[in-house]
Amino acid sequence: MKGFILVAHGSRRAAANEEIAGFAQRMTAAMKGGFDLVGHGFWELAEPSLGQVIDAQVAAGARDITLFPYFLAEGKHVVNDLPSVLTEKKEQYPGVKLTLLPHLGAVPGFDQWLAGQLQGDDEIPPQPSP
Repeated sequence: MKGFILVAHGSRRAAANEEIAGFAQRMTAAMKGGFDLVGHGFWELAEPSLGQVIDAQVAAGARDITLFPYFLAEGKHVVNDLPSVLTEKKEQYPGVKLTLLPHLGAVPGFDQWLAGQLQGDDEIPPQPSP
């Protein structure tokens, strides 16, 4: 079973956290069944935490979990904190594959897509093949 987790920072503002939860739900619909479980977790200031979501997906049967850091820059959380949680969880769940994708700001083509959006271009950039 495959899981997907959108990882965001978290906020003291409930509305900001609800926005992330809504975004994760819209992504679920857009991914058209590519994952059996889709969730979101926060690094700090809000719940569910990343660790809680990983635990929940493993408990639900996920054996292959992909994490997407919803961060624009390669700051401390992206470089140090998220990888350290993954190391812990890989030790806790040796039979589960945990994959950390590049953060949003490092997604190939994101800069060009954003520039196009700012100029009124609705075209989605081509995605690199796996």
